[in-house]
Amino acid sequence: MRRNMRSLVFAVLLVFVLGVAAAAAPVKVTFWHSMGGDIGKAMEAMIDTYNASQSEVYVESVFRGTYPEVLNATIASAMAGTAPTVVQIYEVGSLAAIDSGVFVPLSEFIGPDDVDWNDYVDAVVNYYRQGDIQWSMPFNSSSAILYINADMFRAAGLDPANPPKTFSEIIEASKAIVESGVAPYGITWPLHTWFVEQWMAEQGVALVNNDNGRSARPTTINTDTEEMYRIFNWWKQLYDEGLWINPGVEDWDQANALFMGQQVAMEITSTSDVTFLTNAGREAGFEVICAELPVPDDVPRQGVVPGGASIWMVANNPKEELEAATKFLIWMSSPEQQVTWHQSTGYFPIRKSSIALLEEEGWFTENPNFRVALDQVLETIPGVGTQGALIGRFQEVRNILEEAFQMVMGGTSVEAALAQAKAQVEQSFADYNSLF
Repeated sequence: MRRNMRSLVFAVLLVFVLGVAAAAAPVKVTFWHSMGGDIGKAMEAMIDTYNASQSEVYVESVFRGTYPEVLNATIASAMAGTAPTVVQIYEVGSLAAIDSGVFVPLSEFIGPDDVDWNDYVDAVVNYYRQGDIQWSMPFNSSSAILYINADMFRAAGLDPANPPKTFSEIIEASKAIVESGVAPYGITWPLHTWFVEQWMAEQGVALVNNDNGRSARPTTINTDTEEMYRIFNWWKQLYDEGLWINPGVEDWDQANALFMGQQVAMEITSTSDVTFLTNAGREAGFEVICAELPVPDDVPRQGVVPGGASIWMVANNPKEELEAATKFLIWMSSPEQQVTWHQSTGYFPIRKSSIALLEEEGWFTENPNFRVALDQVLETIPGVGTQGALIGRFQEVRNILEEAFQMVMGGTSVEAALAQAKAQVEQSFADYNSLF
């Protein structure tokens, strides 16, 4: 009888212990992303901090390749029933993500009592919003800015404190740099039409019809416009006169290498490189100064479209997993974490309260390069052009426009190259739209 009693007590205790252990076990959230290098290390450090800060949620971070690879892999895994909980998707993948049916809107899990959306930078949060639906949580937001080798500018008789602000001033500065023998080329940027999209927005015009694809899926692209011709003709002039060097199609690393190797005195690239290029320049013995993206002459500056990526929740995961994921997303976008993220990388903070914290500690006074991208976004005028385009096969559109400029470099006229691009893009639109 005593032995049976001991067995019963042991069984009760075992059930209790197992129950407590089960209750205490954190909910696992799998996060697929595209952050590599030093930026990836900065993000991993944040995730480690989050996991150590509480016991309810454990985030497993998995690098899954480039932005397009992450999007494609997520859609495929969702169809196979093996999808992660949350994924990082680049801004131009937004419509494809929505149309895939694979993702659940963030606003179904995060309401006004959970976060104050009014505290988020308007231009950023609005990019990922359709009507009243907030689809994803902004995270690594960037824009294109101008990087200047201040020492080379001075050697060429230029004033780095008065950087080029317009297309013609870029040409003039580049000529001064080359003619003085300071560098073989004036400027570089990756052969990437992300910059074309930014320059269309700066002119206040939509890239595609139907309110930049936001009132309906687009059917036409505005390549046969004065605004697009301005961009391509200026770019062609820089190339024809040997002032811009082509680092390769979407070759960000080579563009940085040309700037760091002092083959050019200027580079246009993402704000995500502010920390890297500023520090690398200092280590190499020259001063790097950041300035706003140059714009066409005699065109009022309208602002930029936020680049980078946001974090999306994958549907058909267990409810408790998705609820756990929202805790992680709220934490990652909190004012304090956005300060850490900004200071570690150069991506601008997405919270107004984060900006206030940075200003209070004098961060921007001591590190003015970090202020440039933020000012560009805060000064952006809301409009159809600056909200950014929603395109289902955006990467294909980019590829076509990049091929168009390669045709221009090969001798095709700007008008002919863009006319061919227009026909190809609009066929892509028709093919995509026929699926819905």
